[in-house]
Amino acid sequence: AVVSTQSGHYGRGVGRGIFVSLEDVKYFGSGELKVDDAVVERRRRAHLNDIENILPFIGLITIFAATGAGDAGCVNLISKVFTGARVIHTLVYLGEVSQPARGIAWAIGMMCNMYIGVKVLLHLY
Repeated sequence: AVVSTQSGHYGRGVGRGIFVSLEDVKYFGSGELKVDDAVVERRRRAHLNDIENILPFIGLITIFAATGAGDAGCVNLISKVFTGARVIHTLVYLGEVSQPARGIAWAIGMMCNMYIGVKVLLHLY
């Protein structure tokens, strides 16, 4: 939810009159065509980073739950930890908080994915 509101039209520059396509400039009637806006680019990267990390988690946690590699409590706990880490990562990314805050949040999410992957492999083999 955080990224979707930040990367939607207002987050991408509509509120500031900055657009990345000529079609948007024409649609909104005024504004500036600019493909290298720092704010828009940062929000785009945060959105892509979330997609790159959340989609594998969804697949892994589904397999984790479906195979019985983890019980409901474990699935619930890992899901909460991962979600919390991703929300913090996104807020830190968008807020331009200095490192290592973003790296730590990313690492926690990645450790959740690695844990799930290892547990599934051990359960199946």
